[in-house]
Amino acid sequence: MALSTEVVDDPTRLSELCPAWEDLARAGGDGALFRAPGWLLSWYRAFGPALEAELRVVVVRDDDRLVGLAPFYERTARLAGMKTREIRLLGDAGPRPPALDVLTAPGYEERFAVALTRDLTADKGWDILDLAPLRDPSRARAYLAEKLDGAGRKAEAQEAGTTLALALAAAGIPDDALPPPDPRASAFAVAEIDKGLATLRRLSRLEWAMRDEPSPVAESEAMQLLQEVVRQLAPQGRARLGRLDDDRGDAIAAALVLDDPPRAVCVALAVDPEARAGWRLLGAEANAARARGLRALDVVVGAADVEPPPLPVTQRRCLRLRAYNHTTAGTLARTYASLRRRTDVARDAPGAAAAGARAAWTKIREAAASVASYERLHLYRGQLWTRGIKPPEGLSLAEFSEAEFDALPAADRAVLVERLELDESYCREKWRRGDLVVLARLLERPAGITWCARSAVMVGEIGREVRPGPSECYIHDVFVAPDARGKNVAPAMLEDLARRLRQRDVYRAWALIEPSNVASTRAFEKAAFTPVADVIHARMAVVDRLVIRPPDPEAKRLLGVS
Repeated sequence: MALSTEVVDDPTRLSELCPAWEDLARAGGDGALFRAPGWLLSWYRAFGPALEAELRVVVVRDDDRLVGLAPFYERTARLAGMKTREIRLLGDAGPRPPALDVLTAPGYEERFAVALTRDLTADKGWDILDLAPLRDPSRARAYLAEKLDGAGRKAEAQEAGTTLALALAAAGIPDDALPPPDPRASAFAVAEIDKGLATLRRLSRLEWAMRDEPSPVAESEAMQLLQEVVRQLAPQGRARLGRLDDDRGDAIAAALVLDDPPRAVCVALAVDPEARAGWRLLGAEANAARARGLRALDVVVGAADVEPPPLPVTQRRCLRLRAYNHTTAGTLARTYASLRRRTDVARDAPGAAAAGARAAWTKIREAAASVASYERLHLYRGQLWTRGIKPPEGLSLAEFSEAEFDALPAADRAVLVERLELDESYCREKWRRGDLVVLARLLERPAGITWCARSAVMVGEIGREVRPGPSECYIHDVFVAPDARGKNVAPAMLEDLARRLRQRDVYRAWALIEPSNVASTRAFEKAAFTPVADVIHARMAVVDRLVIRPPDPEAKRLLGVS
């Protein structure tokens, strides 16, 4: 007898299935925590609005018994400028554990795949099925790929990253295989959940800024997900926020570990890029997990991009599953993906033909670069309270006007311009607009300068003006001389600037920072500025688009985005 299917797109209706859903997740073995409704529905509440995701959970029954569930969602995306409709797995953005999969009761794997394929092939509303990378694909997922391919939907398994597993109690692993815990490693108490997550977020932003990529755990959606899950699991002893401190007691690494017996999973690891201490903290967390009776510590993809550890580690590749529907967009997407793979292979291959392919691909990229650009900035917001930041000894701070600049002796003006890399025409334009400028001197030598505007400011990187509101300002330049860096000059300038702005009835400030500018990120976060959104400027030919993620209303107002 054929199994029946039902597509559930209502969160309330889906919540009614939670007990049976939990049973299916546990029946699937390792990874039950991340395939269960607690994690996936929390993920949907956090990421759904930003991704404009629509629930499309396929429920499969044998009479009245729930025997399978595909936790899908749909969204509209663009591929090579073409709008496509994608079906994806809940949980595949942000901190992504390598356990996302369809769920089936034991013995129903092939029949479930047949029923799910029947449902998918009957639906013409989607173009691409894209299932997140998985380390150990289930039998149901393997059957699904086979049935979709047999139905002409061209299902493909593609390698997509790796994951790590640290053996804790496997046969042949001696008790001393793990190094002794670092004495500076500890864990945040249950009452310090918010403090621990804030530390994780701060370190993750610093670490991923070095890669010029957005952090998978530092944005607001990821923090909402982790806060919700950790608050559920920490009182049960199943969530641990580990930390590793430097000699001054400041956290230089943080890790969030969730227990999913018989394994523990490190879903987030963040390390101060100057400390390179990730594996020392992971070693401590591995020892703690073994003490809790767990047999392995899994580390999610992207959470361990550091030097190889002195630990018993197994590295496993992950596979993603893609299939293409019989729609115009689906067919074009499949053709584009095939051509892209062939071009990549030819570009990397030896021989005259490959050289021609590489040259052609280079010309294509050069042509695209001449008409296209892509810029990502982090938008920060700060309430202008002074916080008692201690300036370095010998630092003096004062407002600096155009008249004071002109009054300097020629030799002193030349030193100032050289040390602070100032452009005189740029500075004079901003002074005449009415910008407030603070100059820092360290032992009487120019050490830093910051510029702040209360009127509209043109920001070239995003191709438009930033317009602060009443009682707001925009800090558009913070520069510290090379030999004065690392001495707390920038935070001290921001603190002094905040005091001067409050005297002018300005109580909030904005700043846009490049992801690679770690020094500015540190300075603004030390001055208690908080990240609001990523601002992405994409331009191709005559098309110019600004995207704010998440779509914060005040950020949209500042940037003039409707």
